[in-house]
Amino acid sequence: MSIPEELSEMQHRIRQADLPDCNDVGRLFNEYRMFYNQNADIEAARQYIRERMERHESVILVAEKPISNGLICTGFVQLYPSFSSVSMGPVWVLNDLYVHPDYRQQGIARKLLQAAKQLASERGVLRISLSTELSNKQAQALYESEGYAQDTKFMYYELNV
Repeated sequence: MSIPEELSEMQHRIRQADLPDCNDVGRLFNEYRMFYNQNADIEAARQYIRERMERHESVILVAEKPISNGLICTGFVQLYPSFSSVSMGPVWVLNDLYVHPDYRQQGIARKLLQAAKQLASERGVLRISLSTELSNKQAQALYESEGYAQDTKFMYYELNV
């Protein structure tokens, strides 16, 4: 994947995660789940991320920042491939977007969204869909500023099994 230079400036680089990134992404994924009131389980979080990567069941982009002894993973976005029967083509579900609290308000989430859009375009994905909590006005404002529009045609339902 080729991320444009303006999305990959020296301060934070966005790239597709690989298997060696499972520990770092798993750590952030664990924090993301805790944000949604789930119990901490770092090993299960790392295993979940590893399985998605090994099985090619998701696309994960990471944001990383240079530090004195290497790079630190500051955020990630996880996209799940799916298909649209009506459009007869691939779509992605943006299920997880997380930036570590120490690195928020630096444009990282925006860069991750922009990189996801670019990669989707390169791969012929028709659209990216997402959902967010009704109370998460900050995320809604970010998504809307990046061109995401609230669906007004369909109602979405869930069935827990």
